[in-house]
Amino acid sequence: MSQSDYDITNYAWLDHESVGFPDSHLQSLELFREKVVRPSLQALDAEITRLHASDEPAEIFITDDYAELFQTTVEGYLIAVQSMWERGLRAMLIQRERKLTDTPNAHALERASWEGKPQSLQDHFVRLMGVPLHAFDIFPDLDILQNLANAIRHGDGASARKVHELCPKLWFHWIEPREVLVAGPYRIVGPHDGPKHPPFEAITLPERLLEQMIQSAMWFWEDIEHMRCNSFKRKSPIVVAKISTWQACRVRRCSARVWHRADGAFP
Repeated sequence: MSQSDYDITNYAWLDHESVGFPDSHLQSLELFREKVVRPSLQALDAEITRLHASDEPAEIFITDDYAELFQTTVEGYLIAVQSMWERGLRAMLIQRERKLTDTPNAHALERASWEGKPQSLQDHFVRLMGVPLHAFDIFPDLDILQNLANAIRHGDGASARKVHELCPKLWFHWIEPREVLVAGPYRIVGPHDGPKHPPFEAITLPERLLEQMIQSAMWFWEDIEHMRCNSFKRKSPIVVAKISTWQACRVRRCSARVWHRADGAFP
């Protein structure tokens, strides 16, 4: 079934208390973005700008080091965001497991992989939450985040290949085998026997991608929180208004995005 087969805005859980308090995860991500991610990246960007404008010959050699540090910092923050999101997800599922099943098996949830194998994290999600993860409009971003963080940790492998399949333009200078590029009088043809996927270390991760991954993780917890509120048997006028605002905001999410899968490494 596709995302269009589900409408999470009208979904309700009979036992909504076992969902916990999704707002706490949302607030943690927002605090991380506002107090850690943005200030540190702005400071690095300002220093890179200063070095580019400097007349000191020696400082040109430091510029590349700062640019590399900027990229490494973005990578580290992506791992942190993925870790924050996944820990919250697993904790919520374990709480549901203990509440809803007669013989809870928290170890299975702790060991579950993201996808691919039987009883994956996605399988457990639909079993315990009643809807699949792909019912959420930001699932493609969460899928990228999971694979991207894994590739950053481990380098080349299945996750890195999947990131390339989903977001090939993040390798801005990569030429596919037999691909033909024409620039003015020049014609470049990719090697016929070249590898199908570039090395992961050649990826460029823009700050906009990090911003979007944080926002998408926040949108996920926002959805869970409002689904929880929608499950209340009796809703106060404030809760009704809150749910209505959420439904309207979800419609505008696409226009609020700062990065799309089709985007390249640079604007």
